Amino acid sequence: MLIRLIPAAAMSLTLCVFSGAAAAQTWNPEQQEIWKFEEQQWKLEAAKDASWMDTMVHSNLRYWSTDDPMPRGKESLKKWSRIGYEDDTTREYEIFPISATITGNVAVVQYRYAIAIENYKKERETVTGHYTDVLIKEGGRWMFIAWAGGEDKKD
Repeated sequence: MLIRLIPAAAMSLTLCVFSGAAAAQTWNPEQQEIWKFEEQQWKLEAAKDASWMDTMVHSNLRYWSTDDPMPRGKESLKKWSRIGYEDDTTREYEIFPISATITGNVAVVQYRYAIAIENYKKERETVTGHYTDVLIKEGGRWMFIAWAGGEDKKD
C-alpha cells in the first residue's frame, strides 16, 4: 500500500512546489518581505535556534497546532520547543507559499511544508502539513501573533 502512495505523494508535492513558486514570483515587495520573514523563521527553527521566539513572536501570541489539545501562548511555545529540540533533528525542509494577504499592519500567510526528521532513536520520517500564519507589524517589523495548522493526517 505504501508503494502506491509514494507516486501520489510525489505528484502532490510537485504540484505544491510549482504552484507556490509561481504565486510567490508574482508577489509585490511587501508580500515578498513577509515570505522572507517566514523563510527566516523556518531556517532558525531547523537550526534549533530558539532566538526566533523572542525576536519574531509577539507577546500576545495564540497558536493552535493540529497536535495540540487547545490554543497556546508564547510561554507554552518556548517550553514545548525545548523538548522538540532535544528529541528531533530536522534533516531537510521545504516550504511552499500559497497566499499572502496584507491589510494595513496585519498579514495572513498560507503555505504547505515538507520536513525530513530524525528522532533520538535515529528513525527517519518525512511529514507534510500546512499553516496559516497571522503577522502583525509593530515598530516597523513583522511578528507572529497567531497561527493554526500542522501535520497532515496520516491515513
